[in-house]
Amino acid sequence: MATEEQARHARDLHQDKLAAMGAHGLSVEPLEKSEPATDSFGVVAWVEAKNAMKQGAFPPDLEIQERGRTLKIPLVIRKSKPFRLE
Repeated sequence: MATEEQARHARDLHQDKLAAMGAHGLSVEPLEKSEPATDSFGVVAWVEAKNAMKQGAFPPDLEIQERGRTLKIPLVIRKSKPFRLE
């Protein structure tokens, strides 16, 4: 599990790579209800349905370095059409 700060760092670090893979939006969200709530965050990549199902297109987690150790931040893929102004 990751804190909100760690998940935001992973999003910022990997946003260009995820966009190149087809993500049109990224968010940091709580992943499950647990105590303490600050230890259950992950990165959500919003992608169109056609990009979401490509085998191996997105990794299951994003790696960051913190205090000399590697942390894996969960990456969740959610299908959504890109937002368009009307």
